[in-house]
Amino acid sequence: MSLTWSDWFSRDTASTRFATHEALFEGLKKEDNAAILYAQIKVLPSVKKLTKDYGLPLEQVDDILNQSTLILLRKIGDGSYQFQNYAPTTYLIEIVRRVALMATRALKKTTKPLDNIPETSDPDFEALLRHSEAAETVNLLLGKMGDPCEQVIRLHHIDGLSDEEVVQQQLTKYLSPDSLKNKRSDCMKKLVLIAQQWKTSTNI
Repeated sequence: MSLTWSDWFSRDTASTRFATHEALFEGLKKEDNAAILYAQIKVLPSVKKLTKDYGLPLEQVDDILNQSTLILLRKIGDGSYQFQNYAPTTYLIEIVRRVALMATRALKKTTKPLDNIPETSDPDFEALLRHSEAAETVNLLLGKMGDPCEQVIRLHHIDGLSDEEVVQQQLTKYLSPDSLKNKRSDCMKKLVLIAQQWKTSTNI
């Protein structure tokens, strides 16, 4: 049985621990699960609004939120985002905006091979997944997940197949787009945790 956000931590406790912007930033810097989930809950209404504003199905909310969270943690980890006395959630929302925009573009064009993705100064998660320099790391992380998570994430984020296409072609055991989306959402949460472990352990 998958854990819900309320299973991970008490909302009241988290509100106390991360009452200031700096406290939340420090929690994210330490990759504290409570800080990560607290930030996600805070920005969730904005994620839903941006998803709707960009004309994307609400089923993509979890994917967009988790992709954006991975980007935020990476930027904190490599020092490209540092605390500047404003809410980390504000920056997270800006990342969400870019990820949502990328998702709309992905609907309009054919997925390109890894080597054809241009270098960008601020790649989002979709570009990271397809960029040749990141391919080895991505394959490593996905390999640690095993099936079915590795399969459902690859089909959607790397191969660029829609959930409808995956179901129609019977590429997984999931028989409806909704069941496939729900599974991928759970897998993305797992990927966030694996990515955190990979950054701090040579065993991942």
